[in-house]
Amino acid sequence: MEDNNSKKIIGNFEEKIRSAWNDQWWSMLLGSILLIIFGLLVFFMPGLTIATFVLLFGVFAIAVSVLQLWQAVTIKDGKWWVRLLGCIIALAAGIGVFLWPNISALSLLYVIAFFFILFGILQVISSIELSRVFAGEWLYFICGILSIVVGVMMILNPQTGAIALAQVIGIFAVADGIVLGVFALKLQGTMNKVFGIMDKDSGNAKKVS
Repeated sequence: MEDNNSKKIIGNFEEKIRSAWNDQWWSMLLGSILLIIFGLLVFFMPGLTIATFVLLFGVFAIAVSVLQLWQAVTIKDGKWWVRLLGCIIALAAGIGVFLWPNISALSLLYVIAFFFILFGILQVISSIELSRVFAGEWLYFICGILSIVVGVMMILNPQTGAIALAQVIGIFAVADGIVLGVFALKLQGTMNKVFGIMDKDSGNAKKVS
């Protein structure tokens, strides 16, 4: 009896996670597009200056904060605080660089580095939760690891400055965006399959009744 109750509780929990992430693939895909656009602009923009870099990163970070807030409100998996924290981190980073007068290349580097590291940690936490119900969570885990790697690499090379590392940041942002995009499309396919089966079973049950 206890085993049956335990399995039922676990099953209900897994179903709750699946339902929470249903139809959220598009927000992940949007995050992927933001990363890729930011990375390409940083990588290919000729004569990138501090002012331009601040503008690009500030807009990117604020856009990410809005997306994180949306996910915190709409994804009902009990981990809303992770995404709300991500929203606060992104918003603080975006507004911070805009309000910081005459920010230096070194200071900008540290802001971007800690943004990537903290965001990567939050992605890893979310991927662990997803691993219970979704086989493609390793892609989201990789996104988190990539973010942490680029952030740590920037901190370990502070003398280089954000502008000098712009191309490296751009490459990692594009790579992270591509992996996140694949995850989003895989999530969409998996969720459609799961809920398609549920709808089919529900329909059969109604016919039997």
